[in-house]
Amino acid sequence: MEDQEPSRVETIVKVSILLWSAGLLTLSYWEPPSGKKIVDFDPTFIASIFSASTASLGFQIKKKKDTIVDNKNNKVGIK
Repeated sequence: MEDQEPSRVETIVKVSILLWSAGLLTLSYWEPPSGKKIVDFDPTFIASIFSASTASLGFQIKKKKDTIVDNKNNKVGIK
């Protein structure tokens, strides 16, 4: 079976879902100066939709490796 390129409509739908979920996640955490949230819901489901839509578009979030630094020969801060 041949690999098919994603259609333009499919890409538009994926990007629309990505933007919608990103917007809802932003609104769920943003609190205006008045102190009253615009939307109040558990963002877990929306976060899973956001993750799935980024994965379907081929985005990957990579975590940087932790680097261990040896400071035994460093004289900074020693008095």
